[in-house]
Amino acid sequence: MTDRRPKRSNDPGEPGWKWVTRELLALIRQFGNTAVWAGVCVYAIYQIGVTLRAFAGKQSVANLLLNVAAHVSLTAAVSVTVSIGTTGMYLYEYRRHRKTRERLTVRITDLERRLDRNRSSSGISTQGTTQIGDL
Repeated sequence: MTDRRPKRSNDPGEPGWKWVTRELLALIRQFGNTAVWAGVCVYAIYQIGVTLRAFAGKQSVANLLLNVAAHVSLTAAVSVTVSIGTTGMYLYEYRRHRKTRERLTVRITDLERRLDRNRSSSGISTQGTTQIGDL
């Protein structure tokens, strides 16, 4: 596999701000997804803290749960429960299917090699995905 990134030169005539900008953008590209998730988690924790401070001393946990339960309709509760259940079942089946595919790929490859030693690989991974450049 070849490296397709442009080669970076250490040209002494290049302004420092260009180098800093390029390196900053490279870091954002590399760690941006992690930074976004960390920001979301920090914001969620902050909002939970604000909510708990707002209820501190005013209501007990039992009162809060009763108030929430009183405002939730049966239809909404069943809908959320079914949605969470089906999502969990989907993720469980997805993992099982992936593990089975990986296990059987090794066996099928071995059997194909026994039939024809010169057989070449199609480039499909053990997860059943194609190479990055394929469309």
